[in-house]
Amino acid sequence: METQKVIDLSELKPIESEGGVDLEQYDKKEVLIDKAEVIQVNSEYTTCKKQWVLKVSSEVLETLGEGDDLIEFRASELFNLMQDEEGKLLGYPNSDKSNLARFMSDIKATNPNEIKHKKALVKAYQKQDKTYLKFRY
Repeated sequence: METQKVIDLSELKPIESEGGVDLEQYDKKEVLIDKAEVIQVNSEYTTCKKQWVLKVSSEVLETLGEGDDLIEFRASELFNLMQDEEGKLLGYPNSDKSNLARFMSDIKATNPNEIKHKKALVKAYQKQDKTYLKFRY
């Protein structure tokens, strides 16, 4: 019978397991904004149950898998837009205190049309044991 050497637990080192993606590595990293598009999302907070938002996404930061199983990781954020009671899109908030205005100020954009191709800092945050990527502003 072969004898195995027992090592002290203090000598056991952590290693990154294959297949996992460490999104924390992108925290505070500057990335290029690849997409800025107006979409509608479900909402419990509006009378028409749909909310117009500006979805801003970074370039792809990491991929996992391939083909139909390909998963792309990128920073993204939804900014609420202004709409009337019936859900008709009116425009974007111009208050300096709105998240969109603060974000645009941070990346030096004067309106949403200038957001794409700007650079922004990523914020990695934990929520229910998962890491998500959004923007710092």
